[in-house]
Amino acid sequence: MSKKNPDPAVIRAKISNDLLALHQVLRDDASGVVVNADGLLSAVNEAKRVSKRPVWEYEVTNLQLRVEMPQNVLPAKCGEWLDIFIDLDIKGICENSEIDCITELVLNLKITTESGENICCWHFDRHIIDGDEEDVSGSEAHPLYHFQHGGHAMKQHAEFLGSGLLLPSPRLPFPPMDAVLSLDFVLSNFSGMCWLRLRDNPTYSRLLREAQKRHWKPYLEKLASWWSGGFKDRECTTLWPHLAS
Repeated sequence: MSKKNPDPAVIRAKISNDLLALHQVLRDDASGVVVNADGLLSAVNEAKRVSKRPVWEYEVTNLQLRVEMPQNVLPAKCGEWLDIFIDLDIKGICENSEIDCITELVLNLKITTESGENICCWHFDRHIIDGDEEDVSGSEAHPLYHFQHGGHAMKQHAEFLGSGLLLPSPRLPFPPMDAVLSLDFVLSNFSGMCWLRLRDNPTYSRLLREAQKRHWKPYLEKLASWWSGGFKDRECTTLWPHLAS
């Protein structure tokens, strides 16, 4: 017997409260890595907005981090710090957690040197497929959730690339991410000490566990079902086109 779908108002309130809790954790963090967490506050109100449809959505704008310059950055000697801006636009349906509840997702990471003269961008999104039709935009692999280096944000900088070359491929598969998972991903790659310290925070750890269960568990279980024997769900190859029949 299928589980009864939860009350959409309860789902929206839960998402809103989690965003507020994340903001408070970042506000109280003394590392100075998170320069501006106020981009989460508008998302707190947006997430609990009443709708006649069983959906939720929110947008995080300019969540700013400042991290020490990593080793082996090129060009060399371009400063001591990197500024990282996280922009996330996400929408979903109020369904049980056993399915992928996200319907739209766009995550942009903008990384600049402290002078602003050097810029790097990463784009992560949920590929849009119209209706139930198969994607015919090209023969290249196009995972449902994927990272791309560069993206549309780099178009305005094209004339300053010099000998650099930005390509739309490869599109790198990765599990879906909400605000908590996006922040955790960035910290894990750019500020390991802050990342590990926050994971010792009980509230942050709870938010992370719940986000992974809600968004990563259905994704990974769907992929694992490809090798479970019997019927092969073609939705698996939508998530990861490289799977061989």
